[in-house]
Amino acid sequence: KDEPVVLMWMWVSMVLNGAVLSIVIILVYIIALMHYCDGQIMQEAIMDLPDYDSKLMDARTVAFISLVWAENIRAYCSRSFNKPIW
Repeated sequence: KDEPVVLMWMWVSMVLNGAVLSIVIILVYIIALMHYCDGQIMQEAIMDLPDYDSKLMDARTVAFISLVWAENIRAYCSRSFNKPIW
């Protein structure tokens, strides 16, 4: 009863997984912004574009779908710390 539920190396693994996932999804969003918003990533420049609402919606959709797929894959890989999906 004195042993913790989550050990220190598990905490490190969880934090690193979250950090890597966050960085990747932010990069996907920036790339999607560059693709859909004519190479612009700054809010002021994007708001000057015609139909910027739909362009932002497309970039956000790409980032959200990427996050959903990444979480689905991570869910299968998280079944064990030492036995991956294969």
